Amino acid sequence: MDNPLIQPILSILEACDKGISEFDLLRQLEHEAPIFDELGSDPDLKLFRKHFLIMNALYQLQRKLWQEDEVRLYISPLKIHFEAAVQIEESQSSEVEDGVEAKLAAYYLDWNEYDNTNAEDVAALLKGFYNKLFNRDDTNKALQLLGIKENATKTEIKRAYRLLVRNAHPDKGGDTKKFIKLRKAYEHLISQSYT
Repeated sequence: MDNPLIQPILSILEACDKGISEFDLLRQLEHEAPIFDELGSDPDLKLFRKHFLIMNALYQLQRKLWQEDEVRLYISPLKIHFEAAVQIEESQSSEVEDGVEAKLAAYYLDWNEYDNTNAEDVAALLKGFYNKLFNRDDTNKALQLLGIKENATKTEIKRAYRLLVRNAHPDKGGDTKKFIKLRKAYEHLISQSYT
């Protein structure tokens, strides 16, 4: 099935000869693609669907351009742009079917992934992402360093941090390395879903 975003994406890429980030592409499409208004009410699921539709269109376009015109569409979150076949180094593969990129393409080209992903699935994906981002060991070390329990509130975290940082603050003759460790622990815990 052809993705309705292929034409708008081609127009945007045509206007951005140096490439565009996925975020900027998404922002432009939000103004130009009425399909985005019909993606549901759950904000996380809606964002997932926008992202999926964009990536699906990009990978469809990438395959078509390579097969029909020998032009490679380079896809990354930070920059999406065209590469002529002569720009691709000999050591690089010109096939979309290689490595990590092939796995991403296979995922985003499978409409079942789009159709079968619900709000609970997206919540689980996000939770998995944040769990990897904030390693459990790091959380335990941060809790231990600040001397607080796992269910501490933001207020308790701030209080514990302020008490400990008084003695470690470099302006008060404290140890700079200890101050930095305390600050990192504080930032880590505050950024978590503690209430």
